[in-house]
Amino acid sequence: MEINNANKASQVRLIYAFVPALVTLTVVAIFLTDLTTNRLWIVAGAAVLAVYVAIVVALGNNYVIIFVGPDKVIVRYKALWPVRTENNSIEIDSNDFAGYELTKTRFRTNLTLFKNTPGGVAKYPNVCVNLLDGEQIEKIKRAFAILETIKKKSN
Repeated sequence: MEINNANKASQVRLIYAFVPALVTLTVVAIFLTDLTTNRLWIVAGAAVLAVYVAIVVALGNNYVIIFVGPDKVIVRYKALWPVRTENNSIEIDSNDFAGYELTKTRFRTNLTLFKNTPGGVAKYPNVCVNLLDGEQIEKIKRAFAILETIKKKSN
């Protein structure tokens, strides 16, 4: 089973790039047409951009591909910041899969994966799955439930 949020991710990425450009161009246009020494527009534009950055940071949206199969669990994700970000990947053999956790905070829904290691259970970093809709979240839960059932039957 594979979940992919490419459509929503591309829309969000476009908005993330468009809004700062629009605010900056608007402030510059107003500043250039206003021949007075009023600098209020620069302060207002900077305040709007600061609020915008705070919202983007709080949401922490990711482009996510989740694959749950009988042999592997793979999560590939990339932050949707307007600037260049790195690609990240989590790969766990099904035999080593120790569970998952979906947590909701005020602004985020995070997926956390756990893996059995010789030293105990390892916890992977949270992956923000805000852009997945309710149906996709349910598919993830069902896929992990099926994987856990397969593991119990094979043991």
